Amino acid sequence: MRPVGRRPASGQRIKALMLIAPLRRKVSATASERPSSAVRRRRGVLRGVTAVAATLLAYGAVAMASQQRLRPEGVETLHRLDGLSGLSTLRLRSQFYGYQSGIDRDTTDGEAAYDYSVHIIRDRARGVYRMYTGGRWLRRGVPRADGDHVLQHVSPNGAAGTWRMPHARPEFWIPAEEGRPDVWYADNCLEPEVLKVKGLYYMYCQVQGNSGKPLPGEEEPRNVDRIILFTSTDGDNWSRASAKRGVVVYLDEPERTQLHHQEVIYVPWDRDKRPWWMYVFAERPGLRLGYCRIRSSDPTTFDWRLREMNAGLSQLGNQMAYARQAPGGPVFVRITFGEDPSGRQVPMLQLSRDGMRWVASSAQGPLFLDGSKDNADNPNCYFLGISTLDGTGELEYMGSGRFRAVYGATTSKTPVAPEIFRSEVGIGVVEMTFAP
Repeated sequence: MRPVGRRPASGQRIKALMLIAPLRRKVSATASERPSSAVRRRRGVLRGVTAVAATLLAYGAVAMASQQRLRPEGVETLHRLDGLSGLSTLRLRSQFYGYQSGIDRDTTDGEAAYDYSVHIIRDRARGVYRMYTGGRWLRRGVPRADGDHVLQHVSPNGAAGTWRMPHARPEFWIPAEEGRPDVWYADNCLEPEVLKVKGLYYMYCQVQGNSGKPLPGEEEPRNVDRIILFTSTDGDNWSRASAKRGVVVYLDEPERTQLHHQEVIYVPWDRDKRPWWMYVFAERPGLRLGYCRIRSSDPTTFDWRLREMNAGLSQLGNQMAYARQAPGGPVFVRITFGEDPSGRQVPMLQLSRDGMRWVASSAQGPLFLDGSKDNADNPNCYFLGISTLDGTGELEYMGSGRFRAVYGATTSKTPVAPEIFRSEVGIGVVEMTFAP
């Protein structure tokens, strides 16, 4: 499948998907419950497809996490891995706990809310799982304070139904609602990717390109989406590290190049001592350049001239991981989504030895995971995330070639308006066992 449509919040981004059934009470909203067209334009949602799948699961308390078992009605498959050196089989066991088992947020300041674009980390020092997502956040009476924001939910163990917001606010405010509508990064900001390295949290987001003329000191052109960085010492309070420019530099056609749907991991064994790996989708008018990988020694700067093209990723807006202790060496694991025989969009894995050449199926079929069973508003899964240790990408190792993670998915009927305005976030658990 290839990306189609445009995504609501952060402007010029592209995704190919649908969403899963909303996860709560009503099967369909009345016209009065749906955001007005004016509100949708304000959010930037009419520009396209929405977003992100979630990465959630249980882990805060180690004991509780280790005791949480997959349900017998979950999905189990065995795949022969002919395309990955040093591996013979992969056994997958997965269970999805419902289309709204992660986030069921009905309203924001009295109006309909939605949630998507999920990213999950297991914060080992804090003993919790953190889920960073995108979603509508409204503040009545504040100009331009209705749009896509980055939100956080926390769980002590990653289990379904245990996720709560640690504070009743977004992770940061959009400059346009703070009275700064003219800066280049003033508009909608989404697609959070959070890593914790050496005690510092790094959040990479996609920001919608602002119109108008550049202000003195700004290094970015207008009307192009960029990847920006925030940092934090606690994962709750963030400082903007990207004020003059985004993190990707030396673009050869900066005024024409859109950058979106980044996925970031930290690979400490990188052969060139460039452990910060960013996968980012790039396009120009009439030309999709696709995903490239940029490796960097500096988390604030990724040099476009060092990009590696044709990264081979399926779909947009998902999350990367790696099974470091796999037989024969690390295996990169990416959660994404694909269409199963019933026509649903369900979670799916991609595997790679080098992070560039990917396998998404075996002789037994695609590497599908359990997905939404809803038959109303949230039957499909999009924009997924998978829990990794401190967000670095490393999966929890259980021994004997077995790895475990929580995964999260945006659930909806389609990825576009109006169905996306009923999107919820569901949680699942996956166990992966690699055999040499």
